[in-house]
Amino acid sequence: MSGEMPREQDRADARFPAMDDSDHQDGAPLPSGADQAHRLTADELAFLLRDPMLRAREAERAAKSNRSRTERRAADPAYAERLRAGDRERQRRRRLRESIGRPEPPEPAAADLPDLTVAQAEARLTDHLEGSPSAQASQLRGRPDRIRLYAEAFVAYRILSAGGVRPTRGALAALLKSRFGRTVTPSQVQKLRDHVEGFAMADGPWGMEASHPSGTARTRSTRKADMDSHAPRPPQP
Repeated sequence: MSGEMPREQDRADARFPAMDDSDHQDGAPLPSGADQAHRLTADELAFLLRDPMLRAREAERAAKSNRSRTERRAADPAYAERLRAGDRERQRRRRLRESIGRPEPPEPAAADLPDLTVAQAEARLTDHLEGSPSAQASQLRGRPDRIRLYAEAFVAYRILSAGGVRPTRGALAALLKSRFGRTVTPSQVQKLRDHVEGFAMADGPWGMEASHPSGTARTRSTRKADMDSHAPRPPQP
């Protein structure tokens, strides 16, 4: 009948037309570009699959290890020194890697020292201290053992600087040990080297221009000549 009302099923079919099979295929392959964009790397998968509790336990173990290392460093000087030595070695290797391809720095020049024995160097230093009003001279005048050590360092420095290159602290400490039986720390040998070079200046006991009763005559210190730009002085009578 033309006037018959449409059935409920017909109304539903009109509102929701059936989908074509081509519009709904389970497992249909995605385009190749989209497939690559959504694919995770192995590292990303491993990170996503990690147990959060495992990550928390690893962080806790690392913090506990750091606390134990800090406490042992404070309680065990030998252990602390090993850690510092390891740090120095790592820094040395890092500097070595960074220096690859760079030009070698020039070797520092050694102080010019006169040809003196330990006794002669000690006599010159003693005479110099007797006539000096400085606080350092006053302290050293009462320390003959220290004066002797400076004289021994003078001879060791002069032997090592025969090629014109400033001796390293390690080489100076080794020669003091082997030749004079002196055992010095790195900081002590640094001060000894500085004092030898300081006393070798033109106005020092090991840098006098005129002849000295306890040693040979000496020309002007090269370090002083480098700082002094005026013409050379006339020879002394």
